[in-house]
Amino acid sequence: MTRSLAILMTAGAVLLAGCGGKNPSLDEWVKSKLLPMPTSAKVALVQSHLPDERREALQAIAKDRKALKEESVVKLFCLVARSDEDALVRGAAARGLARMEGRNVLETLTHVATNDKDHYVRADAVRSLGRRVPPEGMAAVAGVLKNDSDVDVRIAAAEALRYFRRKEAAETLVLALTDRRLAVARKAWESLRYMTGQDLPREGPAWTGYLASAEQPFARYGKAPPMPKGKSRRPHFTKGIGEFFSGLFKKDPLEAELE
Repeated sequence: MTRSLAILMTAGAVLLAGCGGKNPSLDEWVKSKLLPMPTSAKVALVQSHLPDERREALQAIAKDRKALKEESVVKLFCLVARSDEDALVRGAAARGLARMEGRNVLETLTHVATNDKDHYVRADAVRSLGRRVPPEGMAAVAGVLKNDSDVDVRIAAAEALRYFRRKEAAETLVLALTDRRLAVARKAWESLRYMTGQDLPREGPAWTGYLASAEQPFARYGKAPPMPKGKSRRPHFTKGIGEFFSGLFKKDPLEAELE
């Protein structure tokens, strides 16, 4: 008897015995491994009155490559992303749509990214637009970066735009270098460095000049240069109390680079 067969038989015995009723969590784990739930059952759970069950079912379906190609499954995810009453469930559906194709996918993600009342659901939709292949949602992501009122959503849009290797995407990121929130400006700068491989400062004219003059601005796509180096002057608790409080008012060179 091989070792793997012995393990399988032992697991089967545990399953049949039901763990003696003493460890239901282990019992459920064994069942999930030996008797995985069919896709149809997962789809049925999306109709559950419990938000956690709906969310977990969507997450499980999103891992099934065959299910992602089913038109009925795609329609279900689109419907849930638009209309479920629970924000976490809508977010799970929006994330799942990143891997799906269909007439309504782009329209749904664009709608959610620009209209959902919860900012983290909009952010999920924006990330999905950036991860799609082919990535058709550049205009929607650019609009979110320019217009969304929430800083986290704009950060998500600034990161998502790096996946669109087009000058229009880079030009939108250049405009975001002056965003009123430093975190958004930094993410836009990081995305420009990622798209171009260029080590330019966080200054709009420098990037505008590069994009206008470079024949192949994205030739070094994905090869971002290292961030500026410098000895950190952040205060450490290992230092004396006087030096620590003095350090609170000093700038880290990496932070100064962004100002």
